[in-house]
Amino acid sequence: MRASDAILEHATGAYLRSCSRLDLLSPQRLPDADVSVLLLSTVDDSWIRVMRQDAARVPGAPVPVVMIADGITERQLSLAVEYGLTTFLYRGDLDLDRLVDAVVETGAGRCRMPDDLVAHLIAELGRQQRRQTLTDLAHRDGLLVREIEVLRMLSEGMNTVEIADKMSYSERTIKGIIHEAVKRLRVRNRTQAVAYAIRTGIF
Repeated sequence: MRASDAILEHATGAYLRSCSRLDLLSPQRLPDADVSVLLLSTVDDSWIRVMRQDAARVPGAPVPVVMIADGITERQLSLAVEYGLTTFLYRGDLDLDRLVDAVVETGAGRCRMPDDLVAHLIAELGRQQRRQTLTDLAHRDGLLVREIEVLRMLSEGMNTVEIADKMSYSERTIKGIIHEAVKRLRVRNRTQAVAYAIRTGIF
């Protein structure tokens, strides 16, 4: 966890260390983390650079990021998602218990975004990738039916444990399906994959 204010970082870190549901690692151990938390007053380009550097430190997909801030621009949102942003919470709506819940949910594979940011994200993806039919997508990217099903359940707020139970697969298998879908769609993470699937009418 990192914060834009040292006192805030210290106080929040102390609370998270006392929480039995979490194990707080140092920033140096980012590649070992299940979730990265950024607690910010303002999202500026310096924090986007931090996210880019973090993504470069981790082989494969970036560590899922929970970001808490007063706001974020469309440009910053697009870049942040590319570098691992999975959950965004407005700081004014947050307390420490809700932060813990968000971290646990993100670690379990659940995405959480305010509706206005989802709309921005979908619009940005629309500018980057033109409309395609499901047939075109399947022909070009070879998306499998079970990958579409998993993406649909992610969009409904289910986590990887719940999806595994519903599909009678192991959680590891579900995570593998998500990884393959992300690769096939040529996006950076599951949030982009879900947004892409919504925009293109896959479900």
